[in-house]
Amino acid sequence: MEEEEFVSLWVGNIQTTEELNRLLAVSYSDEGDFVPSIFEKHFEIRRYEDAVREAEYYDSASSDLHQLLEGFSYDDKIVPRFEKLVQVELPSDINAVVLLYNFKYTGAIVEATIQSNYLRFLGTVEYQ
Repeated sequence: MEEEEFVSLWVGNIQTTEELNRLLAVSYSDEGDFVPSIFEKHFEIRRYEDAVREAEYYDSASSDLHQLLEGFSYDDKIVPRFEKLVQVELPSDINAVVLLYNFKYTGAIVEATIQSNYLRFLGTVEYQ
């Protein structure tokens, strides 16, 4: 759900950067109708503003949330907030991050395995 000044975070293990792009790609039908991405379908997200999405695939996996989020927009604010929010140790095979800004995910689906790819919703924090 769109909501100003919030950012929602997913992390996971994705096979390749091309695969991450494929999971996040939206399209349009021949009639011009919006076709949601595979990511949106699996997490039952109706739609988000693509311009405020940031995603990254890492060649080296990590379980260090600070390292995974470093360099993203508002990282000085969101890193400590997500570290406080996420009280569990992450698996060591995390190599992908998806952030949706101005979006407060309230869906019931927390994780999804899509073919050989895995994504988990970690939470939402304010970024302002």
